[in-house]
Amino acid sequence: MPQSRTTADVLIVGAGAAGATAAIDLAEAGADVLVLEALPAFGGTAAVSGGGICIAGSALQQQRGLDDSPDKALEDWLAFGGQEADEAWAELYLRSSAPDLFDWLTNMGMEWTGINQQEGNRSPRWHAPKGSGHGLMQVVENHTRTLPIRWEYNTRVVDLVQTGGRVTGVVAERTDGIATEFSGDNVLLASGGFNNNADMVRTYAAKQARGHKVLLGGGRGATGDGHTILERLGAEFTHMDIIWMYPYGTPDPTDQNAVRGLVLRGMDSDIWVNQRAERFHNEALRGGASGASALLAQDPPQCWAIIDGKMAQRVVVSDPAYQVRGAPNREAIQHLLDSSPYVARGTTVAELADSAGLDATRLEQAIAQHNALLASGAEVDPLYGRPLARLDPIEMPPYYAIQFLPLARKNFGGVRTDLECRVLRPDGSAIDGLFAAGELAGMAGGHINGRAGLEGTMLGPSLFSGRVAARAMLGE
Repeated sequence: MPQSRTTADVLIVGAGAAGATAAIDLAEAGADVLVLEALPAFGGTAAVSGGGICIAGSALQQQRGLDDSPDKALEDWLAFGGQEADEAWAELYLRSSAPDLFDWLTNMGMEWTGINQQEGNRSPRWHAPKGSGHGLMQVVENHTRTLPIRWEYNTRVVDLVQTGGRVTGVVAERTDGIATEFSGDNVLLASGGFNNNADMVRTYAAKQARGHKVLLGGGRGATGDGHTILERLGAEFTHMDIIWMYPYGTPDPTDQNAVRGLVLRGMDSDIWVNQRAERFHNEALRGGASGASALLAQDPPQCWAIIDGKMAQRVVVSDPAYQVRGAPNREAIQHLLDSSPYVARGTTVAELADSAGLDATRLEQAIAQHNALLASGAEVDPLYGRPLARLDPIEMPPYYAIQFLPLARKNFGGVRTDLECRVLRPDGSAIDGLFAAGELAGMAGGHINGRAGLEGTMLGPSLFSGRVAARAMLGE
């Protein structure tokens, strides 16, 4: 039995994107807010993400002469996600994205470094924050410090408390094992996804990966705790089998089980070869749609990213162990390239092939053809349609082959909610006093993206759904 009780107007479970935005809006409206976080620090999965947000009709787009609108973005969204996308949630998000995210974050002090064109978008919409996800969440955290929000870290919520059919609190355990009951008028679950839970990923990704290995790519706290709690309560889940994977993950050599993945970026000039040392894809399309699909279609579903010594200096690893205050830690990254058992090395291409277990003649031919194409001045790769402008040839030793496996990054399905983030039962009724936002709710609503998502439609809806939940709890 819990040994003590703490009360608040609103209890928020999770100090990531959705929990933080909800806490800000609630506190600014005068509510007494208590945030419970299982990890020892703020930020959740958002803090180790790329940080880009899909926004339609922002002031920055207008300044750069980009013709865009929520209507145009919605057409792209539905075309990409298919019939299973939640049109009502998608429309609500897109019409709110400029004022409720871009303007709101800018007023907090967020700096934007650019707007990128991403697959499936007719206009550039991927708004890049300075410092990626770490930088974005640092701005949010700095703002929370100006508000009277209470925070309880190292506090894992294990159950909900109900009184007369209404959720009136939670039971949580601290690291010392002592259980505490927290009471509140409303409870918001924003505990994240399950992509750091090997059993859940294995269960729900089995069809996509055809039984092959999938790396865990969620935040450290993305262990599916909220899913377990809501399943016991009888909440409805939807689209749980849709796990958005990325193709540029490599096993974390510090993980004894070799199931945690590291996300590698900054290698725009690499080429990908399969186990037969053959290229198979347009490497410019490396997101969860075309890139992951191409990787998953290989037999086995893995590949090697080939880079040279010059490109190695631009590799970025989205993990705090390879960063210093949000910037790349070049010494740590080089150590990864030089020591990881999942990275092959060689002073010649033939030596690299031998280290990776690849056919040397085929690998030499793939690299030579790629370099010759760049030297010819061609604008597009005739085989796969890859744009060639500003790509570097692979010619400076040492050479590296980085093993890429599918990496479970985001949950596109989750607990179903209405447009006010109220948790729903299978019969469509709402559970009184209980709200869910962020990745636990498939970013928003349960399945806002459908079967595929435009880049930036994961973090953006997570941030936004926290604000929606806060307004609902405030009665707005």
